[in-house]
Amino acid sequence: MLKSHNIKDGILEKAVRGKGLTRWQKKKNKLISAKRFIVEQAFGTLKRKFKFTKAAYNTRTKVELQLIMKATCFNLLKAINKVELVMVN
Repeated sequence: MLKSHNIKDGILEKAVRGKGLTRWQKKKNKLISAKRFIVEQAFGTLKRKFKFTKAAYNTRTKVELQLIMKATCFNLLKAINKVELVMVN
């Protein structure tokens, strides 16, 4: 289905019980996970540092605003960390 819509397959391969991954599957997983890691870091930080595991509100507008506020805080945290790195070096 992905090929018919010209979408690149970014789904990780999973081993089946009693049968390991082939060399090609391992290489594919490594390439995919290198890109996914960058994005997953952001979600992990939002969940860990900013407790964004469950929405605190019921309406979509309020949940979107909550996400925007937490994402803004996340970006400020990244900026502070970069400034500290520059100052140390």
